Amino acid sequence: MKVSIIVPTYNEAENIPILIRRINNVMPKGSFEIIVVDDNSPDGTFEAAQKLKKSGVKAVKRVNERGLATAVVEGFKRSTGDIMVVMDADLQHPPEVIPKLVESLMTGGDISIGTRYKIKGGGVEEDWSMPRKMLSRASAMFVRGFVPALRNIKDPLTGFFAVQRNVIKNVELTPIGFKILAEILVKGKYHDVREVPFVFGTRRFGKSHLNMREEINFIVHNIRLRKYKKQ
Repeated sequence: MKVSIIVPTYNEAENIPILIRRINNVMPKGSFEIIVVDDNSPDGTFEAAQKLKKSGVKAVKRVNERGLATAVVEGFKRSTGDIMVVMDADLQHPPEVIPKLVESLMTGGDISIGTRYKIKGGGVEEDWSMPRKMLSRASAMFVRGFVPALRNIKDPLTGFFAVQRNVIKNVELTPIGFKILAEILVKGKYHDVREVPFVFGTRRFGKSHLNMREEINFIVHNIRLRKYKKQ
């Protein structure tokens, strides 16, 4: 089965070559494609991705639209794989876990989630401050309690996951902000969700894009998901 690895980016020019090299080190040659969807980064991320065409990279530039979640949707549209993996470009999602996510789907799963919390082997690296750890965990708890479809998911806010193409086939995804997994879990067509532990790493280059606007988008998006009724 072919795997499409979708990487939304904004100002990740220094991280992209490292990420692509690590993906190529763990994935069998010819079994995957990497789709980098860049939101017109001023630091040359798109150009850096273009130079990696021989490493299986398809680079896409969006000029009039921004947002991590909508970039992932664009990546879905451009992908050709039976399995789609979503991950960040900042090296906080270890590429070495991708084969485990894929294997989980090839043995019968519909969605495979890279999970940081409430699972043996999961966690975050020690450089996270205690307030940041507490906020992340509290946000996950809030979503599980607020959106009924997410109550049994240990880490519904992770941005590192894999999904069978059929799960989102003919499903309208209209996310806002950074988070898209929650919408797939609410709207998707699936039966078997599996969680694979991983340790959330440290950003090596660049800076986080999280801000107050994204926090507001997070709240609005979850209100929309709570109200959603499957057809």
